[in-house]
Amino acid sequence: MNIDSLKTEGFVRFNYPKSLRWDVAIAIDAWRAFCALDEKEKRKISGGDRINDFGYMHRNDSGPTADKKEIFHVTGEHIKELMQKARYVHDQSSISFILALYELLEGLFPVVKEFAINVEEQYKIPRLAARVLGSKDTWTIRFVHYYGVGEPVLAKPHTDRGGFTIHMYESHPGGQYLGRDRAWHDWPINHKESILFPSAGLQFLRNELKALCHRVISLDDTLHGGRYSMVGFIDFPLGHRFDDTRFRMQDLPVGFNYDISPEDYRKYFVPTALATV
Repeated sequence: MNIDSLKTEGFVRFNYPKSLRWDVAIAIDAWRAFCALDEKEKRKISGGDRINDFGYMHRNDSGPTADKKEIFHVTGEHIKELMQKARYVHDQSSISFILALYELLEGLFPVVKEFAINVEEQYKIPRLAARVLGSKDTWTIRFVHYYGVGEPVLAKPHTDRGGFTIHMYESHPGGQYLGRDRAWHDWPINHKESILFPSAGLQFLRNELKALCHRVISLDDTLHGGRYSMVGFIDFPLGHRFDDTRFRMQDLPVGFNYDISPEDYRKYFVPTALATV
């Protein structure tokens, strides 16, 4: 894995290992089947908190920051509880969905490990790989189903808040990143290749590792037909976290973090109880 492109493109390309590609294909097929279930059935695999909960969430907001989609969050530490909830869903395909998530989390490990080791060595971040791999149960897989609602922008420009992100699947093109030239570019994601990129937490550790600003736009096929995607948020103990009580990534100027100084960037963060850095 060549991580030199972090300085030029802002992300790292990687070829899907066959085993992971298979895990992704099974998981996304299971997600599509789950989305087809009745709304009441899907909500059985949820605690009901639309922001912080794991499991199923349905968002149908209104206003200038409208967010119309259904999503599913899963971490390793929640697999057992999700499986228990799935047993109460009438359609037993929900159990197959949870089992697919377990296999997917396991399959991510080699790719995440390689990236973390390379970044630690090249950017001299002490114990980065150990912290990342030791936090495996807190890595989050996020499934998204955007409804075809006629909106030109499905996901507004933003950077992710965690450590780093692995983008694993999108049913249609439309994902774009803000390049160092401040222009929008289509990102290279297909069934054989994908990308890893820094999120806010990694930039906090090394300011030159810029959290990649990205968005999702509608195309002819998705403007009314919808879109499916899947990403992995790789979180680990940072000692600080993005202060989402005062800031919302989507409300900050597009690309605000690209030219910022380390001191100014840190103003967007607050200490956590796990102050390890």
